[in-house]
Amino acid sequence: MRRSYILVALPMLGAVITDFKEVDASTLPKVPGPSTTKMADPAQGMDSAGTDARIRFQARHASTVQPAVALPQGSLKVKDKVADLSGWKAYRVEVPAAGYIHMRLRGTHEGWFVIRTVNKWGGLEEGMLQNKIKTGNPEARYTNPGKEAKTIFFVVDTTEMNIIGEEYILEVTVP
Repeated sequence: MRRSYILVALPMLGAVITDFKEVDASTLPKVPGPSTTKMADPAQGMDSAGTDARIRFQARHASTVQPAVALPQGSLKVKDKVADLSGWKAYRVEVPAAGYIHMRLRGTHEGWFVIRTVNKWGGLEEGMLQNKIKTGNPEARYTNPGKEAKTIFFVVDTTEMNIIGEEYILEVTVP
């Protein structure tokens, strides 16, 4: 009897897992990123006196996270890579009222990445606080507690210096 339940459930799980639209991040529209004033560098403290650290520090002291792109609606697999020495990139998403979104990074060196959810000012607000608890995986989620759509940013950041060109895939899940 139990086998029949498993056979019925497997096709449903497959639909959930494989129902991602694939997108190349280089084709997405560029947008202004969130403010950088409240975001610490996860690679800070690692040879902070070296040339790479000084360049990274300068690259990260713009007023907003750049580069930043807008993601289309729905569940996606976004293919991207670390673009420059700043080591970060922002992804803007629109979350409907009472909506939920989850982002998980997949790549060869997943331990080199962190993902944080922030508002346009670079800070946390209701619906983002669960991301303060580390899971050991580069992932973040947001639940919109409001009655109106909300614009938020997922910031993919690196914990290592100078890994330009490191490729990754972001799995964006919207139920």
